[in-house]
Amino acid sequence: MQGTAGQVHLVAMPTVPEALIARLEADCTAAEQAERAVRAETEARLRAVERVRAFAWRRLNVLKDMLTVAAGEPDRAVAVDRQLAGLFRDIGWIESSVEELGAAGLPLLDRLRPIAEALHAACHPPEPTAPPVPAEAGFDAVAAFAAFEAWFEADRGQPFLQVFERYVPPTPVVEF
Repeated sequence: MQGTAGQVHLVAMPTVPEALIARLEADCTAAEQAERAVRAETEARLRAVERVRAFAWRRLNVLKDMLTVAAGEPDRAVAVDRQLAGLFRDIGWIESSVEELGAAGLPLLDRLRPIAEALHAACHPPEPTAPPVPAEAGFDAVAAFAAFEAWFEADRGQPFLQVFERYVPPTPVVEF
């Protein structure tokens, strides 16, 4: 190649060892990128299944606690109020009564009350001679709670069972 003022510049061609090393380095970079992509996908999938598991346990605990209250109280109205108060107390939204929720809590109560009523009815079936209550015949509390969860997420922009998450700051371990 001719440069300025008659100078000749030669472009150095990579030697065979340099080309081989560059090729191997490119293979390493591609492998690292593939590994990072797989790790990111795996971590995302793991977070998703962790959330599904955590929510399943929370759902179990919510409905089990509601069933425990329903089973222990024969009076339907009292049992329903206690179930709902217990739920909102566990979340940390009230201290003692659902009235503390105010008007903002009415849509929640309207959607949860039929579940509480059905759980009470399941624990205290009517006498065989009494006609079944139509709203409770064949009522699936788990499906109804899932429908409530879907409504809550659509309405509030976050999953209902996420409200049970509380940040606990780390505490230093001190040995005496």
